[in-house]
Amino acid sequence: MAKQGKESAGGAGKSVKIRRLVARKMEEAWKTIPHFHVTMSVDMTDVIRFRQDLGLTINDFILAAVVQALQEHPWVNSCWNGERGVEIDQIDLSLAVATDRGLYYPVIKACGTLGLKGLSQQAGLLAEKAHLGTLAEVDCQGGTFTVTNMGMLGVESFAAIITPPQAAVLAVGTVKGEIIVDEQGEPAVAPVMRMTLGADHRLLDGADAAEFLATIKSYLEAPVMLIADRN
Repeated sequence: MAKQGKESAGGAGKSVKIRRLVARKMEEAWKTIPHFHVTMSVDMTDVIRFRQDLGLTINDFILAAVVQALQEHPWVNSCWNGERGVEIDQIDLSLAVATDRGLYYPVIKACGTLGLKGLSQQAGLLAEKAHLGTLAEVDCQGGTFTVTNMGMLGVESFAAIITPPQAAVLAVGTVKGEIIVDEQGEPAVAPVMRMTLGADHRLLDGADAAEFLATIKSYLEAPVMLIADRN
């Protein structure tokens, strides 16, 4: 007879309770949502240059680009109510934050009213609260779209699971030097990032996903449009 082992929390120090909650939510999502995934590459040359000048992070620019794209593609900021899709006017971004105790999803509320700097401040505050274990229940409620970034862990690309009842989730990989073809048709090395949209096929199709990612890409490759609204 096999010896019964200690229940795993997925890593030393991680909370079994949090792990169980996340596991139940992800299992439900994977079983009930018809997922599909689309990946697109982004040249991050200008983002890297501007973030150093402004003292911001790459993730700050990603969040700002996502908010702009959701405003231009409002149907992506929708939910499934069990029978049909419902578009949501307010953009509330859920952020996947990995801590020693487990994974949290705090929410930046009313993102459409925040510029680049405001998003950066709110994201930093929520991440700090997650790591300190001081998130309130209200901090993790009401997300309409999720961004999960594993770039700091060296992950090149990955496919994330949608948080119900949201329509989609954006998974962001690391920025890595790759050979590209420049505007003159010559090979060059550029910092490239891959982003993968996980979408609910009841609400979005492949063209919707591709157009949404292309809009995010356009802002990240010309971040001056985000900087102009950074306050």
